[in-house]
Amino acid sequence: MELLVDVGNTNTVFGLWDGDALKAKWRISTVRLGTEDEIYIMVKEFLNRNGSTVEGITDLCVASVVPSVNSSFKYFAEKYINKNALFVSALENIGVKWDVDFPPEIGADRVANILGAKSFYGDNVIIIDVGTAITIDVLKDSAFLGGAIIPGPYVSMKALFSGTAKLPQVELHFVENPIGRNTGDNIRIGIINTTFFGLQSLVSQIIKYYPVKPVVVATGGYARLFDKRDGFFDFINAELTLKGIKEFCKRVRNLEEDIANKSMD
Repeated sequence: MELLVDVGNTNTVFGLWDGDALKAKWRISTVRLGTEDEIYIMVKEFLNRNGSTVEGITDLCVASVVPSVNSSFKYFAEKYINKNALFVSALENIGVKWDVDFPPEIGADRVANILGAKSFYGDNVIIIDVGTAITIDVLKDSAFLGGAIIPGPYVSMKALFSGTAKLPQVELHFVENPIGRNTGDNIRIGIINTTFFGLQSLVSQIIKYYPVKPVVVATGGYARLFDKRDGFFDFINAELTLKGIKEFCKRVRNLEEDIANKSMD
């Protein structure tokens, strides 16, 4: 079984894959990640609850946007599963052309999303990942053309709260009426609607670069805020990033195997 890890700025998601099936998923706050031994304790508990063991893990692949935790996962893999961890990055020869100015700058989460989207939906996809930051990724004819990054809904809310004296932090959810009748709904409407309509406008401009309308897919922990906006997203796929991490792992391990076989010829 493979252990796949999506390390985000706010939350970290662990996924346990058995063959082509996601067996279990586990989410924690990223601030809880510590040393390789602390990660081992958390992973062991997670696996035990799902009828598995650390000894049963055959591979570890990590997509991280928090560089400070990478060494802990590296040492965890070496110490506890006797394997070199793979860290997702925009490598060549993994099925996508990285047609941007500086491919090494592409975030690991975006690389995973591109690979996951290509696996699920084909070569022409726009991916919107609604997390701490919102990323828009453009895949056209199996080439990553770039995209956009904007503040996520909760970042906007925290900025509003910290920059004002009386406005509260509120739990965000979609409000049907565009005119709020209390402060909480005023904030929800302002943040969610302006974010949504900004995304809608930007995506409509991007679609013009395709000869045929691409698939528009959303993922990320906060994508649910927009799930009542019928017709904008073709799909909301909560497992997209984990699927992309798995695709990266499979492709890189296959490349490593090919190189090893050629060296033996």
